[in-house]
Amino acid sequence: MTLNKNYDGPRIILGAMTFGLEDTTLDASAVRVRGASNVAPFLETFHAHGHVEIDTSRVYLDSEAVLSQLPTENFKISTKVFPGFDGAHDAEQLPKQFRKSLETLKTNKVDILYLHRPDFGTPFEITAKAVNDLYKEGLFERFGLSNFAAWQVACIYEICKRNGYVLPSVYQGLYNPITRSIQTELLPCLRHYNISLYAYYPVAGGLLTGKYKFADDVVVGTRYDPTTAFGKLFRERFWNSLTFEGIQLLEKAAQANNISLLDATLRWMRHHSGLGANDGIILGASSVSHLEANMEALQGPPLPQAMVDAFDQACEIIRPASEPYYRGPQMHRLSYGLKRE
Repeated sequence: MTLNKNYDGPRIILGAMTFGLEDTTLDASAVRVRGASNVAPFLETFHAHGHVEIDTSRVYLDSEAVLSQLPTENFKISTKVFPGFDGAHDAEQLPKQFRKSLETLKTNKVDILYLHRPDFGTPFEITAKAVNDLYKEGLFERFGLSNFAAWQVACIYEICKRNGYVLPSVYQGLYNPITRSIQTELLPCLRHYNISLYAYYPVAGGLLTGKYKFADDVVVGTRYDPTTAFGKLFRERFWNSLTFEGIQLLEKAAQANNISLLDATLRWMRHHSGLGANDGIILGASSVSHLEANMEALQGPPLPQAMVDAFDQACEIIRPASEPYYRGPQMHRLSYGLKRE
């Protein structure tokens, strides 16, 4: 791959959700790159192309643990605190959960501390103060939110501003060419408060690669394996007839325009989405070659108008089946095995 040193698109962030330990006993469909020796080439390739941000979470299985086994001093690592129980973001539990991440990562500071989703058992005023106390300790550089509704973002921002706390400056949310609910109210909210948007699942959980077919049996051990917890979650999120109807339309349009569906998707994210240079795109990959292909696609030119129109048409087809940007009920019933410390 040839690096375009003049790349001026959204930031590229390496998603570490699928990285894990060599001897992990956790969900095989979720931990797809195992062992520090296998994860290392991803980091090396990513850094060689001028990118330094890595995204993980306390609930990304072994991700934090395997990153701790690698030289990451030249990277900026961000993590998240997931409220697996009511009260996980209170004044006692939030610091405990976050310090567990620091301990696992073997670091004394991260770039972004995200609240992974709202904790409905704790008032935002208490959570905001707990975050600010950690910030004053110098344990993170930026405060981020993920999977919050627009009104919740505004509420937290105003609480922080009123009290002189660290302000949320990054939001991580679900956004791709066929899942755009973020554009209606959240994106204007983020722009109003000068909060960057980091988009996850830019290729819709792999569906916009074109390798999955609705009628096919899903291979055991893949992301959409219906026998695993993660597979069930991904199927509930994306696997439906309307989504595949829209994807079929896109495959035909991509073929007519002599573009791969993956390239078209990532070029849409760079040139035709609501993302700017201060925003970001989180890229996951199961192989180094996939990572390189994704980065190369983001260096491509704007799409032909016919392809842009096809994405618009597909989005309208899929809209009734799309989950909201704040991720809907399935995420709020998850605990990931977390418990009160």
